[in-house]
Amino acid sequence: MSELTEPSFVLGDDRRYTGAGRPVTRLAMHRSGIVFAAALLAALAAGPALADDTARASGILAVHTGPGDFYPTIDKLMKNERVTLDQCTWRARWCHIQQLDGGPSGWVPGSYLVGSAAKNAVTPFDFGFDPLDPLPFHRRW
Repeated sequence: MSELTEPSFVLGDDRRYTGAGRPVTRLAMHRSGIVFAAALLAALAAGPALADDTARASGILAVHTGPGDFYPTIDKLMKNERVTLDQCTWRARWCHIQQLDGGPSGWVPGSYLVGSAAKNAVTPFDFGFDPLDPLPFHRRW
Protein backbone atom coordinates (compact mmCIF):
# COMPACT_ATOMS: atom_id res chain seq x y z
CA MET A 1 0.00 0.00 0.00
CA SER A 2 1.13 3.50 -0.69
CA GLU A 3 1.06 6.33 1.85
CA LEU A 4 -1.43 8.53 -0.01
CA THR A 5 -3.43 10.82 2.24
CA GLU A 6 -5.81 12.44 -0.25
CA PRO A 7 -9.37 12.60 1.14
CA SER A 8 -10.87 11.37 -2.13
CA PHE A 9 -8.47 8.48 -2.74
CA VAL A 10 -10.32 5.13 -2.66
CA LEU A 11 -8.45 1.84 -2.41
CA GLY A 12 -9.67 -1.19 -4.30
CA ASP A 13 -10.45 -3.15 -1.12
CA ASP A 14 -13.31 -0.82 -0.04
CA ARG A 15 -11.18 1.45 2.17
CA ARG A 16 -10.62 5.19 1.93
CA TYR A 17 -7.85 7.39 3.26
CA THR A 18 -9.13 10.24 5.44
CA GLY A 19 -6.17 12.57 5.14
CA ALA A 20 -4.83 11.56 8.55
CA GLY A 21 -2.82 8.74 7.00
CA ARG A 22 -4.97 5.80 8.07
CA PRO A 23 -7.67 4.04 6.06
CA VAL A 24 -11.32 4.04 7.12
CA THR A 25 -13.89 1.57 5.83
CA ARG A 26 -17.04 2.74 4.11
CA LEU A 27 -19.12 1.25 6.91
CA ALA A 28 -17.40 3.50 9.46
CA MET A 29 -17.96 6.51 7.19
CA HIS A 30 -21.64 5.55 6.85
CA ARG A 31 -22.03 5.26 10.64
CA SER A 32 -20.42 8.64 11.23
CA GLY A 33 -22.79 10.17 8.67
CA ILE A 34 -25.79 8.72 10.50
CA VAL A 35 -24.49 10.02 13.84
CA PHE A 36 -23.97 13.48 12.34
CA ALA A 37 -27.48 13.51 10.81
CA ALA A 38 -29.03 12.43 14.13
CA ALA A 39 -27.16 15.18 16.01
CA LEU A 40 -28.25 17.77 13.45
CA LEU A 41 -31.86 16.63 13.68
CA ALA A 42 -31.78 16.82 17.49
CA ALA A 43 -30.34 20.34 17.37
CA LEU A 44 -33.01 21.51 14.93
CA ALA A 45 -35.79 19.96 17.01
CA ALA A 46 -34.54 21.70 20.16
CA GLY A 47 -34.29 25.07 18.38
CA PRO A 48 -37.89 26.28 18.90
CA ALA A 49 -37.81 25.31 22.57
CA LEU A 50 -34.64 27.31 23.11
CA ALA A 51 -35.95 30.31 21.17
CA ASP A 52 -39.05 30.69 23.34
CA ASP A 53 -39.73 34.31 24.33
CA THR A 54 -39.83 33.72 28.09
CA ALA A 55 -38.69 35.95 30.91
CA ARG A 56 -39.02 35.90 34.69
CA ALA A 57 -40.06 38.51 37.22
CA SER A 58 -37.21 39.88 39.35
CA GLY A 59 -39.63 40.73 42.17
CA ILE A 60 -43.33 41.08 42.92
CA LEU A 61 -44.78 43.00 39.96
CA ALA A 62 -48.20 44.53 39.39
CA VAL A 63 -49.84 43.49 36.10
CA HIS A 64 -51.66 46.43 34.48
CA THR A 65 -54.30 46.59 31.74
CA GLY A 66 -52.13 48.98 29.71
CA PRO A 67 -48.52 50.16 29.40
CA GLY A 68 -48.33 52.56 32.34
CA ASP A 69 -48.78 52.89 36.10
CA PHE A 70 -52.00 54.86 35.60
CA TYR A 71 -53.78 51.79 34.14
CA PRO A 72 -55.69 49.60 36.62
CA THR A 73 -53.88 46.66 38.25
CA ILE A 74 -55.44 43.28 37.42
CA ASP A 75 -52.96 40.81 38.96
CA LYS A 76 -49.52 40.41 40.53
CA LEU A 77 -46.52 38.39 39.42
CA MET A 78 -44.55 36.66 42.13
CA LYS A 79 -40.75 36.73 42.25
CA ASN A 80 -39.13 34.36 39.69
CA GLU A 81 -42.48 33.61 38.00
CA ARG A 82 -41.94 32.81 34.32
CA VAL A 83 -44.00 34.54 31.62
CA THR A 84 -44.02 34.75 27.83
CA LEU A 85 -43.69 38.11 26.13
CA ASP A 86 -45.93 39.20 23.26
CA GLN A 87 -44.58 42.68 22.68
CA CYS A 88 -42.69 45.49 24.36
CA THR A 89 -42.91 49.23 23.95
CA TRP A 90 -40.03 51.34 22.68
CA ARG A 91 -36.82 50.53 24.60
CA ALA A 92 -38.71 47.76 26.45
CA ARG A 93 -40.10 50.15 29.05
CA TRP A 94 -43.34 48.14 29.27
CA CYS A 95 -43.90 44.55 28.10
CA HIS A 96 -47.14 42.70 27.44
CA ILE A 97 -47.01 39.29 29.13
CA GLN A 98 -48.90 36.01 29.04
CA GLN A 99 -48.72 34.13 32.32
CA LEU A 100 -47.71 30.48 31.98
CA ASP A 101 -49.95 29.46 34.90
CA GLY A 102 -53.06 30.72 33.08
CA GLY A 103 -53.36 34.05 34.87
CA PRO A 104 -54.56 37.19 33.08
CA SER A 105 -52.36 38.78 30.45
CA GLY A 106 -51.31 42.38 30.89
CA TRP A 107 -48.48 44.91 31.00
CA VAL A 108 -45.53 45.01 33.42
CA PRO A 109 -42.47 47.30 33.60
CA GLY A 110 -39.81 45.80 31.34
CA SER A 111 -36.95 46.81 33.62
CA TYR A 112 -38.18 44.29 36.21
CA LEU A 113 -38.22 41.35 33.77
CA VAL A 114 -35.09 39.21 33.52
CA GLY A 115 -34.50 37.84 30.03
CA SER A 116 -32.94 40.32 27.62
CA ALA A 117 -33.14 37.89 24.68
CA ALA A 118 -36.91 37.64 25.12
CA LYS A 119 -37.27 41.42 25.38
CA ASN A 120 -35.05 42.03 22.35
CA ALA A 121 -37.11 39.61 20.26
CA VAL A 122 -40.38 41.50 20.83
CA THR A 123 -39.16 45.12 21.09
CA PRO A 124 -39.48 47.29 17.97
CA PHE A 125 -36.19 48.26 16.35
CA ASP A 126 -34.92 51.75 17.20
CA PHE A 127 -33.36 53.34 14.11
CA GLY A 128 -31.89 56.23 16.08
CA PHE A 129 -33.08 58.51 13.27
CA ASP A 130 -36.14 59.05 11.13
CA PRO A 131 -35.80 56.66 8.15
CA LEU A 132 -37.92 58.99 6.02
CA ASP A 133 -35.66 61.95 6.83
CA PRO A 134 -32.25 60.43 7.73
CA LEU A 135 -30.50 63.79 7.64
CA PRO A 136 -32.38 66.26 9.86
CA PHE A 137 -33.10 68.80 7.09
CA HIS A 138 -36.71 69.34 8.03
CA ARG A 139 -36.36 69.63 11.80
CA ARG A 140 -37.32 72.87 13.38
CA TRP A 141 -35.34 73.93 16.39
